[in-house]
Amino acid sequence: MELPEEQHILREIARGNIKAFEQLFFDYQPRLVYFLVGLTHDKEISRDISQDLFLSIWKDREKLRDVRSFSSYLFQMARFTVYDYFDRLAVSEKYTNEFLLEASISQSEEEAMFARELQNLINRTVEQMSPQRKLIYKMSREQGLSNDEIATRLGISKRTVENHLTAALSILRKVLYLFLFTCLG
Repeated sequence: MELPEEQHILREIARGNIKAFEQLFFDYQPRLVYFLVGLTHDKEISRDISQDLFLSIWKDREKLRDVRSFSSYLFQMARFTVYDYFDRLAVSEKYTNEFLLEASISQSEEEAMFARELQNLINRTVEQMSPQRKLIYKMSREQGLSNDEIATRLGISKRTVENHLTAALSILRKVLYLFLFTCLG
């Protein structure tokens, strides 16, 4: 998109013109998702982040009057959003892991039962994964192998190993979240 045309569209969006926003969305959304997949390695998460970013842009559309390059503005926002996402994910995983550890160590019968149910849920979820994803997950988490070691043993690229682990962990996070929300909510 040419800079003068882009500036006009940004001014229109700042005024609340939904058609101008739709045009901007359709021009940039595919490139944004592609960029985000490069950072997250997860298309679903990238689409979610993309939607959140455009929603945020619409909510704060008045700020667009001061934006000189929308592309730079958008991709900078995307980078910060991904960093924030991974920070929140790390904190969430830390507390989930601490909770699981405490539950498994606890002497209380109720907590032990909760931990067993949770472990059974994890095992069932892993068993439902595709054979290769399940194998890669078990080699990583149960055997403690590095991504390089797994790639070498299976004769696949390290990137393929990383993609399978990312997908497996994403599935497990969702299942754990639903389980914890159901039990604690």
